[in-house]
Amino acid sequence: MHNELTLQRHQPDGHTGRYVQAVWFARAAQAGTRWLPCDGAQGILFVLKGELMLDGQKIAAPFHIQAPAKQSVELSYSAGAEFAGIRLFPARFKALREAVSPLLAPSGLSELAEQLRQTPKISTLEQWLEDFSALAPDPSYELQHTYQLINKLMQLNPLEDAYRTIPLCMRQLERQVKAQSELTPKYLARIYRIRNAQQQLRDNPLTNLAQLALACGFSDQAHLTREFKQILRITPGKYVRQLFA
Repeated sequence: MHNELTLQRHQPDGHTGRYVQAVWFARAAQAGTRWLPCDGAQGILFVLKGELMLDGQKIAAPFHIQAPAKQSVELSYSAGAEFAGIRLFPARFKALREAVSPLLAPSGLSELAEQLRQTPKISTLEQWLEDFSALAPDPSYELQHTYQLINKLMQLNPLEDAYRTIPLCMRQLERQVKAQSELTPKYLARIYRIRNAQQQLRDNPLTNLAQLALACGFSDQAHLTREFKQILRITPGKYVRQLFA
C-alpha cells in the first residue's frame, strides 16, 4: 500500500464469494499511482471525487467497467480523490450482468455510485453485496465447470491436468472460457503462473531468478523475464529493485 492512499477492502464468502473477489474503497491524501494486478477478471470502478486515469486515460464519472485484465494497468489519482470498486472473478461479469440486471445495468450502477457519493464508506458496498447475494443465481451446469476449470488454474494446476478433472470436453471448455472472459484457458494459466512468480519475489526478493523460473514452471530465466514483462509490464529485476526501494 502506498503511504498516500488509504484502502479498505472486504472479501465476501459463501454464495457471493463465487462471483465477487472483493469490494473496496480508497481515499488519496496525495496524488499518486499504483499498478492494478493482472488477473484475467473484470471490475467496476466508481469515481466519487477528484480524477482517476487508467494508463493515462481519464475515467469518466460515475463508473467505469474494466475490460478483462490481460496486463497490469497503471491507475493514477489526484490529491483528495475518492474512488471505490467491485472486483469479480474471471468469466463472471457477462453471465451475471444478464442474470442480475437490476444491479449491474447502467441504471443500477449509477444508483450505487450516487449512494457511494452520499455515504463514501466500505459499508455501502457491503450492503450492495447483500442485495447482490439475494439475486445472484446458481450458475448453469456448463458455467459451474467453466468456473471450476478457472479455479484450478488459479490454484496453479497444469492446464492439461485441469482439463482431465472436468467432465466437459476440452473444446467445450475452451469455448465457454473464451465466451465469458474474452481470454483463453492457456492465457489465464500464463497469468496465474506469473502471479505466482511475482508473489515468490515479493516474499523473498533475494531469490535467484534462474531458480525461481524453474520452480514456477518456466523453461528458463529468459522465459520468466518475457512473461513478466508482457503480463506485468515490468522486468523481474526492476520489480525487485522497486521492492527494495
